[in-house]
Amino acid sequence: MRGSMILLTGLLVASAAQAAPPGTDPDWPCRQRLVPALTATTFWSGPPLPDKADWQANPKLAAEIAAVAPRDVAVDDAVASLTHFAGTLKPAARKTELPLLFLGIVEETNQQRSAIVDRIKELAKRQRGVGDTVAKITAELQAIPDTAEGDDAQKRAEIVQRRDFVIRTFQETERTMRYACDVPVELEARLGSFAKALEAKL
Repeated sequence: MRGSMILLTGLLVASAAQAAPPGTDPDWPCRQRLVPALTATTFWSGPPLPDKADWQANPKLAAEIAAVAPRDVAVDDAVASLTHFAGTLKPAARKTELPLLFLGIVEETNQQRSAIVDRIKELAKRQRGVGDTVAKITAELQAIPDTAEGDDAQKRAEIVQRRDFVIRTFQETERTMRYACDVPVELEARLGSFAKALEAKL
C-alpha cells in the first residue's frame, strides 16, 4: 500500500506542476497559457484582413478551407493544397481572396480548438475527482488493520484492488491529458505554416 501511495503522490505532484499559474482558469492543467481563441492577426503579416470573414459565400474558398482546416490533414499536404489554390488565382485576386481564405481557416481551427480545450478541462476536473476518490478509499483501507483475518481480510483485499484500479485510471487520464495539451500548440503551428505559405503567393 505504501508503494501505491508514493506512486500516486508523485503523480499528483507532477500534475500540479503542469497546472496553470495562479489567477488563471483553475480547470486548465496545461503548461502553456490558456488563450480563449486564436486571432488571425497573430499569424498574418500580409494585406489587411477583412473585418468580417464571409468566406462561406465563396464556394471555392469554402471548399479549400474544408480541405485543409481539419486537424487530421497533414500540414505538408495542406500547405501544398493552399499553394496550388493560390496559384490558380490572378495576382490581383490573391490580395483579396487569400486573406479571406486565411480568416476562414482560423475560424474553423478555433472551432476545433474550442472542443479540444473543453475536453482538456473535463479531464482536469476528472483528475480532481479521482484524487478525492483515492482519499476516501485510503481512509477505508486505514480503518482495517494489516493483520486483519477472515471477512475483514477479504474486505481489505477488495479495497486494495479497487484502489489500484483508481490509480491506474488516474495514470491513463494523465497520459491522455499530456497528449491533449499538445494539440492547441500544434494548431497554432499549423496556422503559422498556412499563413507563411499564403503570404509567399502574394
